[in-house]
Amino acid sequence: MTVPGGRAPGRATVDRLERLSAAVDRAVVENAEGRPALAGRRLRPVLRLLDGFPPSDEVARVRVRAAIELVKSDYEKRGDVEAQLARLAELAAAAHADGASGWRGLEPALAGLRGLIYLRSGRPEESLHELDDALERIQDAEAIDACRALLNRGVLHMDRGELASARADLTQCVERARAAGFARLVFKAQHNLGYLEFLAGRLPLALARMEEAARSLPGGTRAIALLDRARVLLEAGLVGVADATLAEAGEIFAADRLGHDLAESELVRAECAMLRGDVDQARALVASARRRFVRRGEESWAVRATVIGLQIDAADLARPTSAPTNDAALYRAWAGLAARAARLELLCLSSGRPVWAYVASLVGLEADLARGQVPDAAERLAALGPVSHGDPITVRLHGRRVRALLALAAGDRARAVRHVKEGQSDLGGHRAGFGSLDLRTAAAVHGSRLAELDMELALGSGKPAAVLDAAERTRAVVGAVQRVNPPRDPESAALLAELRQLLDGARGIESLPAADPERISVRRDALRLKQAIVARSWHMEGRTGEEPIGTTRLLRATLRQHPDTTVLDVAEHAGRLVAVRVEADGGLGRVSLHDLGDADRMREAARRVHADLEVVANTLVPLALRGAASRSLTRCLAELDAQMSDVLRSSDQVVVVAGGWLGLVPWSMLDSRRGHPTVVAPSVHHWRTHAGSASGAPLTLSAAAGPGLRHAADEVREIARLWPHATVLAGDDATCARTIEMLGAPGIVHLAAHGRHEPDNPLFSSVRMADGPLFAHELDAGGGAPGLVVLSCCEVGRASVRPGGEALGFASVLLRGGVGCVVAALAPVSDEVALRVMTRVHTLLSGGHPVAQALATATAEHYEDDGTIVPLVTFGAPV
Repeated sequence: MTVPGGRAPGRATVDRLERLSAAVDRAVVENAEGRPALAGRRLRPVLRLLDGFPPSDEVARVRVRAAIELVKSDYEKRGDVEAQLARLAELAAAAHADGASGWRGLEPALAGLRGLIYLRSGRPEESLHELDDALERIQDAEAIDACRALLNRGVLHMDRGELASARADLTQCVERARAAGFARLVFKAQHNLGYLEFLAGRLPLALARMEEAARSLPGGTRAIALLDRARVLLEAGLVGVADATLAEAGEIFAADRLGHDLAESELVRAECAMLRGDVDQARALVASARRRFVRRGEESWAVRATVIGLQIDAADLARPTSAPTNDAALYRAWAGLAARAARLELLCLSSGRPVWAYVASLVGLEADLARGQVPDAAERLAALGPVSHGDPITVRLHGRRVRALLALAAGDRARAVRHVKEGQSDLGGHRAGFGSLDLRTAAAVHGSRLAELDMELALGSGKPAAVLDAAERTRAVVGAVQRVNPPRDPESAALLAELRQLLDGARGIESLPAADPERISVRRDALRLKQAIVARSWHMEGRTGEEPIGTTRLLRATLRQHPDTTVLDVAEHAGRLVAVRVEADGGLGRVSLHDLGDADRMREAARRVHADLEVVANTLVPLALRGAASRSLTRCLAELDAQMSDVLRSSDQVVVVAGGWLGLVPWSMLDSRRGHPTVVAPSVHHWRTHAGSASGAPLTLSAAAGPGLRHAADEVREIARLWPHATVLAGDDATCARTIEMLGAPGIVHLAAHGRHEPDNPLFSSVRMADGPLFAHELDAGGGAPGLVVLSCCEVGRASVRPGGEALGFASVLLRGGVGCVVAALAPVSDEVALRVMTRVHTLLSGGHPVAQALATATAEHYEDDGTIVPLVTFGAPV
């Protein structure tokens, strides 16, 4: 370091300057880590101390670097775009006067920060101009500034949908940052390359790349990475996980005083709340985010918040429970919404945000349609043009729905149906890219409103066949049965083994008080492991291709081969239950449509049945209470039967096709079905695929008995005697690995074991084998599958209904994995009852009776002898 016109400074001065330069470098790291307040507290003393140094090129360079970082810090804390840009202009002028103009990296550093401020404040064109300017001088830039400019321009290209340019910038950033030893910038660029895969529609790859980036940088969780990860999870439909991830990120943003990032996380949380139907929370989050953006002077982001608020208001008005009951008030509310949408559309277009403008225009069209103010519906539909496949799935489905409504308003019902079908196909293709069952089922949440419109159009046609086909289209998207393999990598296997060991070693812990520290610790560790296991599965990519749909025409053809079967397809729409009954009728396939009344009434009765079954089966409950529950159970079943008996009454086999909560109704336990074969199928397609699918080859039985049940080993040995060449696993031989092998082979599989349904995490519902719990998550669908699995296990026939209507549990995972039929319990079953009923079922099965008839006979005989209901159900197809 030399002083212009003077002597070289002493060693002490040089050392002090080096220490101040190192402090600036630490502030750079703190800004990069999202801790601007800490960086600011470090930089202000540095700038004061530099005033005491004699002028020199190096002093000027350190001062400018410190001042630039302070502007960055203050912007992140307070916003105020114009004030920070003015400070940068003053800084440039002062730097030239101070002798820093000799520092070749000055202009790239200033242009790069201006580009970042414009980028963060939602001014993309100005940002691109500045970042291009910075990178034109990349040879003059210091390594840190070159990497930052590449990173920020890559992010800007992603925002503009220019993915190839984004990939080039981010890849170059990784290379330069790695060469310079900037680990945090390597992480950020790799993380953004993961986000780029999300924008390209490759969500599993995006999650894998993001996790890989996170592992590359030691230390705590990066909040900005959590925010982006949550966006991917929300697009996948994991609303609850996304919201929890955003809440965690928001706490970090708030602690570090990162107002912009906190507001962004609130916007995404508002979208989560909207998908959950929590309008009040969605509005509160949007209002909070908008206030933050306005305070920071980030007008473009404030507009984005307003657009989301518009969507929330439209969804709220469309709900019958929250819309004004007075027609005039409702008309005025929609009119006001249409006017707001028109203003916002123009504002978004003027600010260079075409996707936001498009969303606002869709809301405006919905408002006009709701008021009947679309005399030019055909012209407005034509003006919309085709749906962009580059838009997020939520925007695409919204666009399909509005196009269908416009076609309907124009009197073109066929075109409306076509738009709905295309939307269902969009969602099916979106879900098909997931190799994770968790993601596949979660993504159904995005299709709820489109499914409602599909059913509305079908019911409006008055054709029973159209109603059944609409219900099946939804099931093909919501409950598609395309096979999904659980991850088999060493890390996933190690996590599963750790979880199995933890739970098996803590079997008695449920008897401890809920506040017991040991119980809390085990639950916390188990939750951590489950989350890690499921997250590993999210990285798996699926197969593309649409799921087959079981149409009325195909169903009629199948029923010609099953003249003793009636199919009852049940669905919920607008608070009512509707059913399509298809009877063989001498090969004619007679189809009829039925209104079954209030859905909430049946839902509540079904809920009470499940609760009563729990109490009746629990021998620890006092006898008087069990008696009361038994009487309640009888009343509730009678109530359900009264609502359904007209369509269920038949001496032949009835196949009830129902999804979501309707699939959990105890259909076979109703009085009108006692002793008669009753099957609950997840879809017409599943029933058609597996009904009567047994080959001419002799059936083989494989049976396994888990530990802790008094009669389990006796049960499997008794059953095995009924089948030639049966395989039996008992004691230490009945391991999870051997059972998984058994479940991957054809024939009949019988499991007698403790069962457990996990309502909050249904993929970890399990049956207990010799070495611990076998989880639904790890059931392999890669090879073959049994035609029939009989689960002599408590409550594994249960399922949890996720947002979007999909039900998940141990039995439903088996059906998805290619098993034709599963017999499972909706509630606990005692050892003695299981031994008696299951032995009778297999006696009838081995004698040639179909499984549904065998189960109906065995449970009816037990009821006649004992007077108690056995909560076993035949799911799938009666092979």
